[in-house]
Amino acid sequence: MDYKERLFEQLRKQNIRITKPRREIINILEDKHLTIPEVYEQMKLKGFTNLATIYNNIDFLLDNKLVHQLLINDHKFYSFHIDENIDILESHIHLTCKDSNQIIELYDYRIIEYLKSHPIFKEFSIESLEIVVKGKCNIDANDISKKPCEKCQ
Repeated sequence: MDYKERLFEQLRKQNIRITKPRREIINILEDKHLTIPEVYEQMKLKGFTNLATIYNNIDFLLDNKLVHQLLINDHKFYSFHIDENIDILESHIHLTCKDSNQIIELYDYRIIEYLKSHPIFKEFSIESLEIVVKGKCNIDANDISKKPCEKCQ
């Protein structure tokens, strides 16, 4: 049984139902950052056409900390990342390209540990740490030999 199935089993033990729409949303969002309209378009391809169902299930998944919401350039993105080390999932860095709205994730525990070790956090219990780095890919539009970063192509 893979880690996602073990997670679903744990949720069932807590009387949290993983319905077909919830499972499909999780599958669509796994290792991606999508907006509700993007999720809806993919859900329609799977036969789920009720937009209210999408919103209600996203809210349910957010409330149960199965899906993460990220605000980038005035757009709400949703993601589902699964890993046995939940601290990594709740504490990582998002780099965003302002031109393409692409999101790149940086999992470097050294950066997170350095921040957590700052004296200001000595008497503060961190539950999660979110860092969003906004910028642009370093591309010179006049230099055709340089290509956009892999995520911005």
